[in-house]
Amino acid sequence: MRLIHYLEIENFKSIGEKQRIDLDHPSVLIGPNNCGKTSVIQALALWSLAVKTWYKEIMASKKAKKRGSIPLNRLDIVAVPVQKTRFFWRDAKVRTGNEPIPITITAGIEYEGNVMPLSLRFRNDGDDIVYCSPEEDIIKNVGLLEYAASLDINILYCMSGLETDEAIVKPNRIDYYLGKGQTAQVLRNLCLMVYQNTPEDWVEIQKLINRLFHVTLGIPKENSRGAIDLYYEQDNGKEPFEIASAGRGFQEMLLIFAYLFSHKKSVLLIDEPDAHLEILRQKQVYILLRDIALKNQSQVIMVTHSEVLLEEALSTNLTLMLDGKVENLTNKSAIKESLTVYGSNHYVRARERGYVFYIEGSTDIDILRGLAEKMQHPVAKIWDERINSFYVQNNYPEQDTGTELERVEGCFGLNPKEHFNTLRKLIKGLKGLAILDNDGKGKQDWYDGDLKITYWKRYEIENYFITPDILLKYVESRKDDMGLFAPDNQKARDVIRKLILTDVFTNNEKDMLTWEQATPDAARLIWESKTDRIKMSLFAEKFFKQFAEETGQQVLMKKGDFYTLVNFLDVSTIPDEVSEKLNLLKEIFENARPILNG
Repeated sequence: MRLIHYLEIENFKSIGEKQRIDLDHPSVLIGPNNCGKTSVIQALALWSLAVKTWYKEIMASKKAKKRGSIPLNRLDIVAVPVQKTRFFWRDAKVRTGNEPIPITITAGIEYEGNVMPLSLRFRNDGDDIVYCSPEEDIIKNVGLLEYAASLDINILYCMSGLETDEAIVKPNRIDYYLGKGQTAQVLRNLCLMVYQNTPEDWVEIQKLINRLFHVTLGIPKENSRGAIDLYYEQDNGKEPFEIASAGRGFQEMLLIFAYLFSHKKSVLLIDEPDAHLEILRQKQVYILLRDIALKNQSQVIMVTHSEVLLEEALSTNLTLMLDGKVENLTNKSAIKESLTVYGSNHYVRARERGYVFYIEGSTDIDILRGLAEKMQHPVAKIWDERINSFYVQNNYPEQDTGTELERVEGCFGLNPKEHFNTLRKLIKGLKGLAILDNDGKGKQDWYDGDLKITYWKRYEIENYFITPDILLKYVESRKDDMGLFAPDNQKARDVIRKLILTDVFTNNEKDMLTWEQATPDAARLIWESKTDRIKMSLFAEKFFKQFAEETGQQVLMKKGDFYTLVNFLDVSTIPDEVSEKLNLLKEIFENARPILNG
């Protein structure tokens, strides 16, 4: 159900210039940290409190003859906690000279078949008080104000640690705790409210919990201490568990369900509903929120970081926020059409950082960073912790949580030119960089002004630091870990010599002897020449596997940890090419910023 059609905000928290957020059911707000997502739902919560308070004190009061401004104490604005009221304002700036800067919040409400704007203005008055009033033309519309004041609008913050003992509290106290973000104080109370008021809804919640988590949820009951007991049973479990023992995702979902069924015909503002849920559950949350709220004649507006929800929300209502600016992605037909292959999260990530970085895989990023730190390259000091990287390799490495997330997010097997050209059509000013393996094929660099594709001259990035000396140094460093069972260094030398003979010198003893007897500089040149078309990461994997077999020990290192071998490098042996590649990274990191007008 669509109770609020749009929201306009000016000068509130991270939002400066007036921004319009079109709303539907459900509405999803996405964007990086500190971009203004939470400011939007807090603005709507503040608007709701102000309308209710103003109507109660002015319109419904027989005492007041003048319908003017009313004061709000910051302590009563529990949904938007601040130490001083000036922190409601953008950059805490409440006036220009002697002229007050107002906060303006307008909600488009569906009233009597029309969408009507209801604007409120707020001005600062000291550290604890703000004054608010509707616009003059709104004050005359008593029916609209009465309807707006009747709307139930609440923020449901992310689940906090659940109390083991929860006393029964009154309904208005429940909303007070919810507004303060203390959801764990009243989870059982919400459940009890549903069970007592609409038992059939509690049965529905039990079915939903069973479907999602394969447990049987009991009935909330008041105990002799004036608190609430609520238990669940697992399949084949010997005894029931109190819900305080449940996982955070379980508790989060129960909270959302209980709220939706206990606050019908309301606008529910949810901050990070998927915070404690895995990817599959995140999609389930979206679908359930949409359907249950619709059934209960409610509207859901949610804030999320979850990229997996983008595809679900794009067809209904998806708003991207960057640096306090708003863009409705649902209205961008070109985005929908162009990103059917890659997904809208690729577009969002590119907008957030202003660049796209293509690399073979996540291990290459770790290696590049390790090299930068070892060389004390300037890029190490400005390394982008939110690097917008995509991976070109088709065969992703052994499965773990990180690579599985990368796989489902569509990060693997991309063609940089095709992918970048798709994004560039939608995002003006986008920059791209690809640092890729040569694979022994003599690939040439490519540049078209916005996208730079450069290849390692050697087979792959590992060829620049995986050498026999480095591998032997690493084995020596692990002797203390292996304790009494540590083999002597000769065992490692024997294993690596056999591997060099077979994989590098193709069983040519004469060539290998020439390399072994050469001067250090000559030996290095021979090594680089002979390994130019050899995949050194595979060489290292073979060494660690064969060494483990020879010694009866566990494999000392897997490919995902090869970046730590950089620590054993002599900086003087690192070629200029590595610094040149890091310079390219430095350039895109220095200029990383959100692209506000795609």
